[in-house]
Amino acid sequence: MTTPPVALMTRSANETTTVVHVTGELDLATVPLIEPELHALAVRAGPDLVLDLSGLSFCDSSGVGLFRRLHQRCVRAGTRLRLRNVQPLPAKAIRVLQLDLVVRCHFA
Repeated sequence: MTTPPVALMTRSANETTTVVHVTGELDLATVPLIEPELHALAVRAGPDLVLDLSGLSFCDSSGVGLFRRLHQRCVRAGTRLRLRNVQPLPAKAIRVLQLDLVVRCHFA
């Protein structure tokens, strides 16, 4: 059995917060695999959508673009997006592209 290049798993959800674990790598090839599901979550998540990135080992500008589009979708839906446990390599892309100025990020 092979490991998927990127995966989402909703670990917990209640009336106020949905936590989704993102694992693998986010790049030009993998962003389209999860973007529709994340955008659907933005609408039904409730007040807070938290992406736990502790299992995300790589993120390029395509992944940061996904997070930016997701943030915009969340704003329209009245949902707050937060990124937590951002690992060093994805953190570098997030900081260089200044996503951390728009989305609350908690770096590992």
